[in-house]
Amino acid sequence: MPQYQLQPGDTILATRDIHNDGSFPDYEEDALLVKAGTRGVVINFGHLEENEDQEVFLVKFENAADGTELGPPIGCWPEDIEVIPDTLGH
Repeated sequence: MPQYQLQPGDTILATRDIHNDGSFPDYEEDALLVKAGTRGVVINFGHLEENEDQEVFLVKFENAADGTELGPPIGCWPEDIEVIPDTLGH
């Protein structure tokens, strides 16, 4: 991910497939939640309580082919996402 501080509302892409780590009880463990290349929007961000150097981003990814629907928020590590530079609003 580039050295840009993501903000809520920024559009990103998933850099790799994201699987259920057990956080989504309605899905099987290790089920595919998001395919690499899927667009999403940053909802929030923060750090792990036990490791303030570890950033985590809350992202809603598109779950419809036309981009009209967003799925549930998913926690992502910085290496899971990349910013789409043309969409930065600041």
